[in-house]
Order: sequence, then structure tokens, then C-alpha cells
Amino acid sequence: MTTHKLMRLAVAVLLAVTVSGGTLATTSELSPTVQAAAQTIKLNEKQAVAKFKQKYTKAKISEISLEKHLNRYQYEISGFDSQKEYSAKIDAQTGKLSAAKSEKLDADDHETAIKLNQVISRQKANQLAEKAAKSGQGREWTLETDDGQTIWQVDVVDGHQKTEVKINAINQKVISVETDD
Repeated sequence: MTTHKLMRLAVAVLLAVTVSGGTLATTSELSPTVQAAAQTIKLNEKQAVAKFKQKYTKAKISEISLEKHLNRYQYEISGFDSQKEYSAKIDAQTGKLSAAKSEKLDADDHETAIKLNQVISRQKANQLAEKAAKSGQGREWTLETDDGQTIWQVDVVDGHQKTEVKINAINQKVISVETDD
């Protein structure tokens, strides 16, 4: 292949990754568990939200979680509008939406919308959490608003030890690190 063709191919790959909302990382930058999860987690959180928004177009997002359920990762996304609250599960590999439901918003519910364009990615939160926990790999992730602050909660697991790391999703600062023995 000529240098010119290689450059065009590289530009095409970068453009495709950028347009799809993906990120590039070398496998040496990722832990083995994250590499394995990456093979089963095909949708990032923004793509999962786009699937949710296909069903609930006017909903504002209040929480996104990604957990393993029956050996498959799935997103659970919650949202709301002025009259209803919504939730749906989205398979992180296939993008299939399931368990979608809505109910009337209670008068005492005070939901806060997450400004998705201002928060760090799940991958970045995972990287920060694994560093803060000092050992282990991220296994579960939740993006939510807590006391007016948008946070990523990452459960980092090392053997039988679980460390819950909370990170400010906007300024990337570690808020807390709690280890369960």
C-alpha cells in the first residue's frame, strides 16, 4: 500500500470513530477485564441514550447505569419530562431496548437532568476509579446526580474485594473511595 493510501485509510478510520462517538485506545492502555468487557459492551453511554431517546423523545436523562445481568451487560436509563418518568433497559451489545415503562410523575418528585455534553465518558471514569482504588477493574457504572453534583459511581472489583469510587463527572475529581472487605 502506498503512503497516500495508508493516510486516506487512517483518516477514514478516525472519521468513522469520531462520527460514531467512539474512542480509540490501544489494547496496552486497557486492563484485561476492560478489554473483555469492551468485546461485550458495543454501545457507549451516548449511543444507549440515543436508543432511549428514540422511544422517549422529550425525556431528560436522570440516571444511566451499566451492570452485568445474566452474563450480559445492560444499560438501565431513567428519564423524565414535565408529566412522566421513564425507564428502559438496553442491551449493551445488541442495542435492543427492553423493559420500557413510563408512569406519571409524582408531584413531590424533583428530578434533575444530567447534562450529558458536560460529563466525562464511562471509560474515563473507569480509568480514574481504577487508579483511585489502586487495584482491580471496574465492573459496574452509574451516572447520576447526587446533592446537585453529577457523579460517576464505579464499582471496582479485585477478587472478593469491592471498592466503590465516586467521581465528579464534570471536573474529574475523586469524591470518595470506600472499600468493602
